[in-house]
Amino acid sequence: MSATRIYKRRLFASYFSVVSSTTLVLFVLSILGFVLLNSQSIANYFKEQVTMTVFLEDETKEMEREQLITTIQLAPFTKAVRFISKETAASEHSATIGEDFMDFLGYNPLQDALDIGLKADFVTTEVLDSLSDVIEQKPFISEVLYDRPLIVLLNQNIQRFGFWLLVCSGVFIGIALLLINHSIKLSIYSKRLIIQTMLLVGAKKRFIRRPFLWRYMGLGILSALFALIGFAAVLRFLVQLIPQINWWENQLSLVLLTVAILGGSMVICGISAWFATRKHLRLTYDIIY
Repeated sequence: MSATRIYKRRLFASYFSVVSSTTLVLFVLSILGFVLLNSQSIANYFKEQVTMTVFLEDETKEMEREQLITTIQLAPFTKAVRFISKETAASEHSATIGEDFMDFLGYNPLQDALDIGLKADFVTTEVLDSLSDVIEQKPFISEVLYDRPLIVLLNQNIQRFGFWLLVCSGVFIGIALLLINHSIKLSIYSKRLIIQTMLLVGAKKRFIRRPFLWRYMGLGILSALFALIGFAAVLRFLVQLIPQINWWENQLSLVLLTVAILGGSMVICGISAWFATRKHLRLTYDIIY
């Protein structure tokens, strides 16, 4: 095998190492950034799974029920309203337990009910306590129920999730910078003899440094493109997996994230290449060996 071919293989291996490691880091960083930008949408999705159930008295007139449904539908806190008759509730419950409990009891003990889907901004214990008190004042309302401990736990965990997501993002950005810088330093270290040879023949430091900067900035852009392709595949999977979440709510933020990944990768690779070449340009020929 010729020396030229061996050199080309080593050069390719060096560049491949830089691109692969940088791509992996940027891919994870893009996903983390996307989750951070959409943390509010994700939190809203889980909040809007909470429902408030309003049970109606058996003597409730149809007109009263329809007026209540219309009033709730027009209320600012309502996302959706579903009326569940006592017969429907009985059949659903029988299907759940696997037997017809009314055959055993001889009657249907369940009540007509309204399941109210709530908008995320109103899913707090204070707001729901107030709403339930207002609704219960109507004479044909038997009871208003919602999972209060779940709401408390949900709001607490969402706050913790946001805090730790910011912490993890900061830590991972630091790790990403170190990994990218380290891979570029190793790559340029393998070319230290070329740098010294160019110095020996009288090449200026600026002339030697320039191709390294452009090459690794180009590798940074290539790595970012690969990372964004992988990120787009993950995003498409998330849209199909959980279509209820509005993943495209922050389109401007998504564009800014893409620009940040591309620009940040180019700048970081360029700065790392500049410092790595600067170090080798300052070394003497004896120290190299």
